[in-house]
Amino acid sequence: MTILGGSDRKPGTLPASGGGLHPLATYKGVAIRVDGRPLVELLIERLRAVPGFGPLALAGPARVYAPLGLGVPIVDTDASVGANLRAAIEAHAGPGPLGVLACDVLPSAAELAALRELYEADAPCAVWFPFVRVPADPTGLGAFGWKPAYRVALADGTAVAILPGHLGIFEPTSLRLPLLYRLFDAAYRTRNHSVRYRRAVMLRTVLLSLLAQDLKLLATLQAPTRTATILSSGLCLARELRAGRLRLAELERLIGRIFLRQHLARLPPERGVRYPIVELVSLAEDVDTEEEARAIHGEVRPLVR
Repeated sequence: MTILGGSDRKPGTLPASGGGLHPLATYKGVAIRVDGRPLVELLIERLRAVPGFGPLALAGPARVYAPLGLGVPIVDTDASVGANLRAAIEAHAGPGPLGVLACDVLPSAAELAALRELYEADAPCAVWFPFVRVPADPTGLGAFGWKPAYRVALADGTAVAILPGHLGIFEPTSLRLPLLYRLFDAAYRTRNHSVRYRRAVMLRTVLLSLLAQDLKLLATLQAPTRTATILSSGLCLARELRAGRLRLAELERLIGRIFLRQHLARLPPERGVRYPIVELVSLAEDVDTEEEARAIHGEVRPLVR
């Protein structure tokens, strides 16, 4: 399990519903203090309390995190979120699943243990990324209530509103990693924007590189299908998501077509991409604003450089 401890280089863009809030641009795992302790220190303490989450590491700048004496290896990286993810994956020794967790959420040890049990029930699978069901009374989200939610349909046709969780477990060797890094950066840059805007940015991000890969395939007399497969899957996903009719199983299938390496794309559904829906609201409560920091009984302190 690696905690991603990078920094927002500039305050994030908030939607209209976030007007009046004060976005953060800092190394939140260190700058946010809860009961006087850095947020990342509490997160590591809770992860250590759960059997099976480990060994632990932290991907972030050593100059920021090393002085805290956290007692975990630091993958020294200080770049975009995609580059930080790449550093975490490259530092992951040997085969087997890698978990990544944002540094600015604070689920309890009991909630982390519940997530571990859910993962074990679904394993093995190439990607496991839980979504969080929006509470029946959304006002219960308090300072986090401005975050954009999405709607998906369950197997029985029931539509549910969901928020992204901030924990993922995956098999790095199963994924198209260069594509993952580029789209991860684009997804993070456009978080809190509309589906239409995010679709346009992601298309621009990957189109030229996909075409270049198809030209290489053509030069080796292989069918140049990568661009068509990935773009058609991405466009279908965005269209159905905007219309509010995307089925959860279809989301898993489309993400598999985009990110799973070609020889794994036909894995049985239960072995490919899994998006369980959980009730653990804290997993969706990443701290983007000063108001959210106060909601978790924290305060934001300036960093000493």
